[in-house]
Amino acid sequence: MTKRAQLEAALAKAEADWRKAGENLDQAEAARTRAHADWDKGVADRREAAADRRKSSTIWDKAFPDRREAAADRRISDAARDKANADWDQAHLYRAKARALWDQARAALDELERTERKS
Repeated sequence: MTKRAQLEAALAKAEADWRKAGENLDQAEAARTRAHADWDKGVADRREAAADRRKSSTIWDKAFPDRREAAADRRISDAARDKANADWDQAHLYRAKARALWDQARAALDELERTERKS
């Protein structure tokens, strides 16, 4: 395999990796948007709910008057939102790395073309 063929193959692979990383970033962005919407819905539901969300005068109500089911729901949506944000950050990082590799492969191929033209 010639040097040009190797560089063109590396460029094609880098471009394919960059495109796949872009697709993964798009999927992560969609998941992140859904998680944010779920979190916003949980916040809105909590604001609309009555002050006391449980049956009054239960043993739990007497022992833990500030205990709320909505808080658990909020923590679940918080965790989902945090995971979606972390996944998006990771996908963004992978796309940036793939773009850097693509740029390096393109620069190497351009350098080879310049040296061939000089010869």
